[in-house]
Amino acid sequence: MTDAAGASPPRRRWLIVALTVSLALNLFLVGVFAGHVHRHPHLASMNQRERLQHIADGLSLNDAQKAAFAQLETAMRQHGAAMRRANMAAWAKVADPATPSDQIAALLAGSVKNRTAFQQEISDALGKFLATLTPEQRANFVDEMRIASRHHMRH
Repeated sequence: MTDAAGASPPRRRWLIVALTVSLALNLFLVGVFAGHVHRHPHLASMNQRERLQHIADGLSLNDAQKAAFAQLETAMRQHGAAMRRANMAAWAKVADPATPSDQIAALLAGSVKNRTAFQQEISDALGKFLATLTPEQRANFVDEMRIASRHHMRH
């Protein structure tokens, strides 16, 4: 049995769950950066690279930690650009009136897979960076994340 969109109910549920998880992670990351901008208004004028560097500077990283942070930053930049290129191509096909409706579902599912792959790559890079931090630095990092998350939930 299929619904009006042509996807079977279990597949549609999987797509909804994947989109919900993706949205939650994105909102969390936006909250992290929004918290920094709220507590540090000068961050609003910074681009993503400058904000990331500001966060690293606030942690007083040693050379090995700076190298791990640079790898995180590179992973975010490279994998983010690749995901955006792939998803923009998919959305261009979705917007094309000639694209059959059964292909639209596949294109949207592909976008979710791209986002999931990006999130996994960033999670791996973040885990490697966090592993280099001292317990105090990691606690400070987590505190920054909590503050940003609470701020995001209020606004």
